[in-house]
Amino acid sequence: MHPNSIRLFIAVPLLLSILSLFAIADATPQASGITAEWTAPPPANSGMEPEQTPESNENDQQQTVKKRTVDYRATTELLLERYPYALMSYFSEMDAILTSDDPEKQIFAIFRLSYLGSRHFLFVADPEAIPEQWQPHFTSTAEEKRKSGQTRHQIVGQVTIPDSNIKVRVFKLTEDPSSNAQTKSKIVMALAGEKSDEAVQCLVTQSKPAHPGSSPCSLAVKQLQDISDLADSLKDMYPDHSVEITGYSFSGAIAQAAMSISETIEQAYIFNSYGIHPSWLAGMPDSRLARIHHSYVEGSFLHGQDYNPLSRYSRWKLPPNKVVVAGMKIPSSGLEPNIRHIYQLNHHDSWLDTFYNFVTSIWILHSKESVLRAFEANLKLDLPW
Repeated sequence: MHPNSIRLFIAVPLLLSILSLFAIADATPQASGITAEWTAPPPANSGMEPEQTPESNENDQQQTVKKRTVDYRATTELLLERYPYALMSYFSEMDAILTSDDPEKQIFAIFRLSYLGSRHFLFVADPEAIPEQWQPHFTSTAEEKRKSGQTRHQIVGQVTIPDSNIKVRVFKLTEDPSSNAQTKSKIVMALAGEKSDEAVQCLVTQSKPAHPGSSPCSLAVKQLQDISDLADSLKDMYPDHSVEITGYSFSGAIAQAAMSISETIEQAYIFNSYGIHPSWLAGMPDSRLARIHHSYVEGSFLHGQDYNPLSRYSRWKLPPNKVVVAGMKIPSSGLEPNIRHIYQLNHHDSWLDTFYNFVTSIWILHSKESVLRAFEANLKLDLPW
């Protein structure tokens, strides 16, 4: 491992510890600039949404819940519960968590990793913390030659699903016996599938193949099985932890399909997600569907009240399927200018897409930056961008 990569590994935990001790635990909201309560998150609700009531199931000794069919407004409690998953899904779409030559992105990541640390979520970057059979597919660090001739060192921490563009970052929450917080140990698989391929597109537009083959949809079946196998391996390695999954946009579609084939994955948290063809969820009981928790930014591309023909997606028809579970609407009123600015800082669109994004907000509001900003604005978290 390169010395600069080693320095990153040493420096990051130290910085996180300092931030956790001074910026979160001891600082007042006025002193730290953080106006939301970080140190007393609400207890986990075991997947139960507001107004859901338990129902008995003769074939399942665990308590089950009814699937909601009507979208519902965001509450502070739900926003606080789901924000860590929104963060993890955002991190999953980044090429690298930390880089040696981009201080602004390091500050962005360190503050949010510190927040996750305050909620006891740790990012897994050590290959030894990954199941042995998946270590050949795990990238811990990377180096990239710049045009200037300098080398950029990165902390990556990603599992690559074979024969796919799907990447997985793993986060681990281990219950602290000495803490009064009502937390349960869990592993979260954060999917990156924003760079979708034909196989992922199959989930959104085509039916599940009845028999194995060489088509993209058959490849999607294999990829989902690999994700399920990774979940099983993580469960074997961490038997006292539950396994959950999270994803944004196309990754949310993958997470829904993974829930349909994996009994190991207990919950899915998805954001601004595409729906998938119903055949990929065939036979999935409502009690299982109720453990898919969807959140979306109000007015975004897939969930807007009206469709603007000038948007970039006027070149294609809208996806034919919606997410089958009800979603939590995150208010975006008044946030559009700020989200647009953040989006432009992180994206380099063609002039045509820039024009489309100028005349309509529905794609801007769909972006992963919008999801994160909407959560942080509604929770009044003052974090650097």
